Amino acid sequence: MSDTTTEAGLCILIADDNVDAAESLGLLIELEGHTVHLARDGREALAMAQRLRPQVAILDIGMPGMDGNTVARCIRDSLPDDRMLMVAVTGRGQAQDRAHTRAAGFDHHFTKPVALGELFGRLVSWRDELNTASGE
Repeated sequence: MSDTTTEAGLCILIADDNVDAAESLGLLIELEGHTVHLARDGREALAMAQRLRPQVAILDIGMPGMDGNTVARCIRDSLPDDRMLMVAVTGRGQAQDRAHTRAAGFDHHFTKPVALGELFGRLVSWRDELNTASGE
């Protein structure tokens, strides 16, 4: 994993085929001090994750072609040693939907619209955990 974690923020990949939603969420996350990279579909997200090796991947589940669950599985399979927080974002929040995202390797499941305070809290906790692990 890259050593880009600092008190200033995390390297975060956001993948969503809804460009407006991805850009809006990205801007809000950047205001919290994080670096954001946007992908518009699952294949682009997978390629970016393998190239950038971000500390966080926020993936829409309902992307056409390669959905977020498939992307999460591929990331976990191709980068098994990376400590990457995986966050599912979806319009579906039933127990079976949460079970599918958990099985795909996601750490958290957020139903749209995303509760920003909760998401930002998870990002801060993850940053702190990574900084503690690296001895900062």
